Amino acid sequence: MLDLIFKTPLRRNYFFGYYDKSPLDLNSQKLLALEVNFINRLPIDGDIASIGYFDLKDKSPEFIKLSETKTFNFQQGCMVQWLGPEFDREIIYNDIENNKFVSIILDIETKERKVFPFPVYSVSKDGDYALCIDFERHFYCRPGYNYQGIENPVKNKSIVDNDGIWKLNLKNKKIEKIIDLAFLIENYFISNMVNATHYLEHMMINPSGTRFAFLHRWQMEEGGIYDRIFTADLDGNNLYLLNDSGRVGHYCWKNDDEILMYGGLLNSINTLRKNKNLLKYLFKPLLPIYHKFIQDTSRISKVLTGDSYLILSDKTNIKLKVANEISAEDGHPSFISNNSNIFITDTYPRNQNNNTATLISYDLSLNKKVLLAELNSIPECDETGWRCDLHPKCSLNGKNIIIDTMDSGSRGIYVYKISQL
Repeated sequence: MLDLIFKTPLRRNYFFGYYDKSPLDLNSQKLLALEVNFINRLPIDGDIASIGYFDLKDKSPEFIKLSETKTFNFQQGCMVQWLGPEFDREIIYNDIENNKFVSIILDIETKERKVFPFPVYSVSKDGDYALCIDFERHFYCRPGYNYQGIENPVKNKSIVDNDGIWKLNLKNKKIEKIIDLAFLIENYFISNMVNATHYLEHMMINPSGTRFAFLHRWQMEEGGIYDRIFTADLDGNNLYLLNDSGRVGHYCWKNDDEILMYGGLLNSINTLRKNKNLLKYLFKPLLPIYHKFIQDTSRISKVLTGDSYLILSDKTNIKLKVANEISAEDGHPSFISNNSNIFITDTYPRNQNNNTATLISYDLSLNKKVLLAELNSIPECDETGWRCDLHPKCSLNGKNIIIDTMDSGSRGIYVYKISQL
């Protein structure tokens, strides 16, 4: 099924980050990576990660350093990725310059740098633009997913003025705001938003670059997170609330019009969570009991939340439960580039599974699950902000799967060649 063709060296720690981009260039020859000298804590101000690549054409590839970054975390890295449409010469990544979060395009051959006034979150395949959030705001909302180095106390409140999503032109450096958080709160208001802490994240662009999806999340005053997923045109128009159950996990675009998402649909429990008074007098007293006796991956939990893999049709109310065999817990899904019916995903290492994470493929046309690999973790890192999710990624040419893993006792990257799925 899969052939393991490369492991990063054990003498240092290497990782890439999230599952929505490929660390391999277009020809699957150069493997982007971050190199760090620690893995047992969150990054702090002053920590630096080296950015570089391994040339897989070599018999014994060595890490070729290109640059450094002060803006990284173990879940999403520094958003480093190959820049389209060539995907083989320029990379883009985030950093800090002059006490500001920025993004940088680097030509790996000439070493020419272009600095942009906003850090990037999601980059279009044609390399023309990127979607951005305010990482100074994100610092206070998402430990484990934020960047250290800049603490702006003005951004440390429940709702930040002018917060939203921006579109950055990578040709002329023009930046324009396309989604306004205050607009979302005012026009899609529910009572559990009162006194909640709001933020936006996880933007992903559809394959042809015409629409994007994003999550609006808030930490409720009574405890717990409420999630919504929206879609919009690339200028922010034609905004559509795709799922408002409060249960939205990881997702990916299946094609231009459909999204595969792990989460729940509106049911009686999820509907009740919208009401602030019910949260205060019913859910809040029961929450400690729930967490003490019910695992998030248990059958009881799934009955209550209704969580499963779903196919959501953009701009419609069509929602279909799929992949029942792997609906036990959230994973990080990606479709194999050249086959829109097969996706890969992962599971988290759990104590009951001997701290083993699994790599899985699922064929929607055959309703068939295949276990591709089982990977060990470092137990003391599990359930922390520096845990190592597999975050399986498909190469741009659809021939490889790449994961981050602690399977060998350090933090590293494995590259598999797909022989058959």
